[in-house]
Order: sequence, then structure tokens, then C-alpha cells
Amino acid sequence: MIRLIVVVAVMVAGLIFGPEASGNKGYVLISLGNYTVESSVTSAVILAVLFYGALLIVEWVLGRVFGLRRKTQGWFGSRRRRKANLQTVNATLAMAEGHYNQAEKLLIKGADNSDTPLLNYLSAAKVAQARGDDVRRDHYLQKAQEENPKAELALTLIQTQLQIEQGQYDSALGRLESVYALHPRHPMVLDQLRQVYLAREDWAALIDLAPALRKVGKLTSVQEEALLHQAWIGRLEAASGALETLRPVWQALPRKLRQDPELLANYGDRLRRLGADSEAADLWLEALRKDPSPELFARLPKLRLDDYQPMLTLLKKIQDQPGAEAALARVYLLAGQLDDAQRLLEQEVAKRPDAALYHALGQVMDKRRLTNKANEYYRQALQLADV
Repeated sequence: MIRLIVVVAVMVAGLIFGPEASGNKGYVLISLGNYTVESSVTSAVILAVLFYGALLIVEWVLGRVFGLRRKTQGWFGSRRRRKANLQTVNATLAMAEGHYNQAEKLLIKGADNSDTPLLNYLSAAKVAQARGDDVRRDHYLQKAQEENPKAELALTLIQTQLQIEQGQYDSALGRLESVYALHPRHPMVLDQLRQVYLAREDWAALIDLAPALRKVGKLTSVQEEALLHQAWIGRLEAASGALETLRPVWQALPRKLRQDPELLANYGDRLRRLGADSEAADLWLEALRKDPSPELFARLPKLRLDDYQPMLTLLKKIQDQPGAEAALARVYLLAGQLDDAQRLLEQEVAKRPDAALYHALGQVMDKRRLTNKANEYYRQALQLADV
């Protein structure tokens, strides 16, 4: 508009001062082929100004026409986006209500015009998984990656998490190992590896992974300790088929864990099942000398030994520890010292009725050939065991 005003002003000035300047000499000659146009300088200037003004008018008209077209396109585009966003909202509600087929259709319909097509495809992938359609799930994840190639890591982790939830641990592990090589300290990568190793019972890998999980904040110190306990018990169980495979696993435990009562009890139980009662006895007695544990006291009477004297000697020394007298009474029975066994067993059941102690008293009476008394104690043991 300003340019048009300037043109008009120039034209007015030309009309005012043109006659005065017309007496000056000078002309403009334009020759094109066989045509020749001759004009005064004033007339040529006025014609040029008029031509430029005409161009501005044409430009303004075209601008109005195409500006209206852009506005129309913008209106339709905005309408499509609003519709796509509404479809996404309705799809989310359908997902929450478990209408997965409807949710998937709405998400895909709205993806092309959505402000966030990446989220549409990710949601569609989760819906496909909920329907058990792994092929479509992976297809939607691929579409999501095409929408945003820079989100490859995030999309890979979403895919592996979905695979873990679906129980596809081998497929998830293959991708996670590739990602781990590039991002060895990524918290989500490490946590998903933890899930896979637990599911696959890959205890050795889990033991190696635990410190890294704590360093990136995915485990507290207490959680790390609990995870290591679980992993080492798993390794002991996996190796418990023979002494030759079991012993090296125990030796591989860190020294601190080899003093843990739970692991000591677990390892000793496995030795005992493989017939190495004497080895289990040495292990437990050494541990009890350092740290009396009720968990180990309760296991001593399960051992079958040729000589119970070392065990009796130790138990007498630490008889005041919780659980020691009950263990001593039952070991007396195993050693054939019935008087001492009966005396301590009767003292213990008077303080704390226990099925195992009543059963041991029944055994004492059996050995003394007091059948009726033995049966009475056995009945009491059964009654307590049923409680």
C-alpha cells in the first residue's frame, strides 16, 4: 500500500511539472525490429511510472487471491488436526476400557494428521501387544522410527520392554546386548538386562551386572545385596547336581558372602543331600564358632555323622545362645545319650512346645521301648505340625 501511494505521488508530480519540463530538449527512442517508438523524456517517465503502478496492482490482486487460498488450506488443516487429536483421545479411552481393536483403528487413523504421530504409533504398538499381535506391534514401532529416526535408542528400549513383558527374552536380549555395547551405563538398558537375566536364570551374568545397577541408581545397597543373595543361591542350585560342580561355585563367592548364615545354610543343605554330611558339619561348626546362628543350629540334627563329639563339645560351650539347647538335645539323641537328650527335650518343650522336639521325645521313648509314651509324644508332634 505504501508503494502504491509513492507511485501516485510521483505521477501527480509528473503531471504538475511535466508541462514545464516539456520545453526541454531530449527524447526517448525505442527500436524493436521494424518497429520504432519515439517519445519525449517526460512522457516516457510517466509511462514507466504507470507501468510500475500496474504491476503493483496485479501483485496486490494475486496476493489477495492466493492469501485466501492459504487461509482456506490452513483452516482445513487445522480441522484435520483437531479431528486427529480427538481420535487420539478417544483411542486412549478405548485402551483404558480394553477395547483394543477400536483403539488401534483410531490411533492409526489419526496418525497422519496428529501433532504427535510418534506417540500414536507407540500407543498402537502397545495395543497390538495387548492383542497378542507381535507382527503388527513391530510394524508400528518401525513406523514410529520412520517418524523420528533420532529416537532410535528410545524406540529400541520400548520394543525390548514390550518383548520382555511378552516373555520373548531371547529376542530382547539380542537387541539389548547390541545397545549395551554402545551405551554400557544407560540405566534403562541395565535394568532391562536385569529383567532378562532374572527370567532366564542367568545368575552369573546377573552377579556381574549388580554393581553397575547400583552405580547408576537402579538399586540401593540393600537391594543389591538381596539381588546378589538370590543370584548366588540360584548358582548353587544350578550346580547342585554333583560335588564337583557345587564346590567351585562356593569357592567363587566373595569372602563376606561365605559368612552369611542364609548362604551357609543353603550350601550345607546341598552338601548334605549329596552325602557330604561331614563336610557340611565342618562348615557349619566353623561358622557357629564365629557367629552363633539359630538358622544353623536348627540344621545340625539333620546331619548323619560317625562322630558327634565335636558338635556336642561346641554346643555345650555356646549353650546359652538362642536355639543351641534344642539343637544339643537332639544331637544327644543322635549320639545315643538318651538321658541327656530326654532331660533337655523335656525342658525345651516345657518352655516352648515344638513339633520337632516332641517328635524327638517320641524317638527317645521308642529307644527305651516305652511305646505308649512314644505314641503320645508323636500325637502331640502331629497336632503342632497341623497348626
